Amino acid sequence: MTGTAAGDQPPADTAWDTRWRDTGEPTDPPPHSRRPRVTHLVLVDGLPADHWVEDSPDGSWESGGTGRRRRPPTLADRPDPQEQELRWLEALVGGREALAALTDQPTDGAPPVLDGLPAHLHERAAAIGAECDRHAATAFTEPELGAVLRRVLEAVLTSDPGFLERSDRDDTAVGAFVWIGAQANGLVGPEGELLGRDLWTRLGLPASSAARGSSTLARLRRRLPARWTDPTPPPGAPRFRPTGHAEFLTAATRSVIIARRDSLAG
Repeated sequence: MTGTAAGDQPPADTAWDTRWRDTGEPTDPPPHSRRPRVTHLVLVDGLPADHWVEDSPDGSWESGGTGRRRRPPTLADRPDPQEQELRWLEALVGGREALAALTDQPTDGAPPVLDGLPAHLHERAAAIGAECDRHAATAFTEPELGAVLRRVLEAVLTSDPGFLERSDRDDTAVGAFVWIGAQANGLVGPEGELLGRDLWTRLGLPASSAARGSSTLARLRRRLPARWTDPTPPPGAPRFRPTGHAEFLTAATRSVIIARRDSLAG
């Protein structure tokens, strides 16, 4: 049995306790300014299929020495039901003005306008758009989903021209756009047309498309004029994922939102 000479020890700065340490200035906000956040992770066959991060609805998630614990909610923690509903509706469409102006007119099905996209990416964008049209028609019965996906593609590629240059995986780009449009309109899940675990099999696309869709939507929401906060859906609300973009919603979805909006004023 042989020993290890002192000279054979790894340098101190490669020790596991410091190897991954950030040597720059701390970037985390002061503890008193942090808002409680909850990360939801959905696995399909052991692989990440969906995830999202949101504020704890009542601020009750706290760090503990051995994990997470909840304190009992108080009356002060409970949001006003009407205010909660209004914040959620505004997040679905992009703010109070957008909510007030919302109509149930058919979604604009015109081809995406991509004037700002570099010319060498137009062919890829057209091919991705054609695949989105095909999946909307074959995997779902909602007649306006194809038009919605054109608006999703247009919004992503005009606000983030580097989207296609960061990855050559056009299959997950298609899946990301379908995921955003389907989630915005509640078409995936227990109350939708497809369960989440069946979506990628039906489309023939990688389940990792959900992660790309989630990160793409997060970037879109960061570009909204107002600071984005994930609202807590009111009890019994339809499973519409807030996007801040009314053009991502079908007429059927918007009619539900309008009815809920008008009920607040009644």
